[in-house]
Amino acid sequence: MSNFKFILHLFVLLLLQLAILDNIQLHSYVYINIYILAIYILPYRLRNATLLFFGFFLGLIVDLANHTMGIHMAASTLLAYVRPRLLMLTSNREQIDDIQGEQKISDFSWFFKYIFISTFIFNVVLIFCETFSLQNFLITCLRIIFSTLVSTFFILLYYFIALKKNKTVK
Repeated sequence: MSNFKFILHLFVLLLLQLAILDNIQLHSYVYINIYILAIYILPYRLRNATLLFFGFFLGLIVDLANHTMGIHMAASTLLAYVRPRLLMLTSNREQIDDIQGEQKISDFSWFFKYIFISTFIFNVVLIFCETFSLQNFLITCLRIIFSTLVSTFFILLYYFIALKKNKTVK
């Protein structure tokens, strides 16, 4: 993916997140976070420091727009930190290259596992930083589960509609 396409998708993801998804109220049990897809689709060979700074500033932008005090920044920075290790655990080298390329993903199960686990880690940090208490632990766990399921659905939906174009073979 070229730099221009990545910046365009980053802008669209942030616009979707800040203008539409942050204004959807689903009984305060569900947070739909699609902007973290920008961290998932970064090149695999990106240096760790660059990846951490990108996650930090991406979370900072969302925090500034939502007037939250660093919870998105903490969650997206941690997500950027665990991303290389999670990619190594869930896939092999050829599958990692499929995230960026224009070809179809050869095995959907590893990709779904990678997105789901990453989104779960992100939501655990985000929601526990927001509640900052273990008082209503069951409700917090329900919020994490529902937010992970819905966010994963919308991330995969955006990924396969906007990023992966099916090419017809002639």
